Amino acid sequence: MKIVHLSLHDRYGGACIAAYRQHTALRQAGVDSQMWVRFKVTNDPHVNAYTPFPGPLVRAKRIFNRYFLRYQHKKFVRQGVFLDDRSEHGGIELVMMPAADVVNVQSFWKFIHLPSLLKSIPASVPVVITMHEMAPFTGGCDYAGNCSRFQQQCGNCPLMGGASEVDLSRRSWQRKFAVYHSRPAGKIHFVADSHWLAAEAKRSGLLAGLPVSVIHYGLDTEVYRPMDRAFARTVLGIPVAVPVVSFAAANVDDRRKGVRHLIEAIQSMTVKPFLLTWGRNFPPMLGSIAHRHLGNIESEHMMSLAYNATDVFVMSSLEEAFGQTALEAIACGTPVAAFAAGGIPDIVRHEQTGLLASVADSRQLSAAIARILGDRDLWNRLSLGGRKWALEEFTMELNARRHLELYHSLLHNVV
Repeated sequence: MKIVHLSLHDRYGGACIAAYRQHTALRQAGVDSQMWVRFKVTNDPHVNAYTPFPGPLVRAKRIFNRYFLRYQHKKFVRQGVFLDDRSEHGGIELVMMPAADVVNVQSFWKFIHLPSLLKSIPASVPVVITMHEMAPFTGGCDYAGNCSRFQQQCGNCPLMGGASEVDLSRRSWQRKFAVYHSRPAGKIHFVADSHWLAAEAKRSGLLAGLPVSVIHYGLDTEVYRPMDRAFARTVLGIPVAVPVVSFAAANVDDRRKGVRHLIEAIQSMTVKPFLLTWGRNFPPMLGSIAHRHLGNIESEHMMSLAYNATDVFVMSSLEEAFGQTALEAIACGTPVAAFAAGGIPDIVRHEQTGLLASVADSRQLSAAIARILGDRDLWNRLSLGGRKWALEEFTMELNARRHLELYHSLLHNVV
């Protein structure tokens, strides 16, 4: 069986990292797994990068498409993320795509032209769409917030000021509906990374009658494992004798990641812990908080060291489909204090692997952090519980086995 995963990158950003881990897990299980990406970061020979055709006409068309899409996106009137189902490549990126028995669509935005993809794949080839955020079942927003228009046909999109019923979100919704429902029965399947995301997907009229499953991400629990914490702090130059909390995100100052609430939580504490952060962009509003920002960490071994240098990892996301950093933390035996947003409770089980606070409630978050730091018996129980939960539910082997079961069921479902 040959699986081809479609992704913008192989290892850059949470969704693409999850896709690459899935690819790696399948290869370790003996499966012929390949990736078809626009930008290759690793030296993995089983990752194939698309190089745009150099011809002047093809290049001119790509440039025109790029600026046309940018023009449409400029209509957005407030900050937000809109993930278009189209791309500047317009389908030509599929010409050299490796053949596959199963196509697994991952974080494809800005690379794959989805309507062309689903029209070009033979009817006998199953398509699995892994949902890393809400965009596969909305008109394009990655997180809908309080908007429920994706349950119908979108339109009047708040991202665009709600100025038109038939706007970009409505047209995107309708294109997706047409190509999703044109696939033969049993040959398209949607996979959510959390129970929350699956529940949201099932509310969408876009996926009406289409199957949705939950398969949690996996990670290498030999890399992400507990180690000597004093040693980890010494290596990173972190004070050994003070409480340390940490925060990490692909983009640290992304509003959705809630760093403002973390800072408010620390500032309200009587004894303020040392703050360790990593990711792109320096976190704002740090003020007088003792801190160190490690920048963007590429090495998973270095990230494991950072989690082990920490007493509490804080996940203050206001919206989150899964929460991969929380998973990495508990695998290292580091308790997590988090908002109970989206899919985070799949990882942070209250009083078992960490403590949960009401979304956007900085005082509750502060109390959760202080409680873990101040109660060593609780810390030990959460640390052991987190490691145990990671080994039970989030290993690479389990992720591969669940995907293989899904792939086989789709292949044997004769059209």
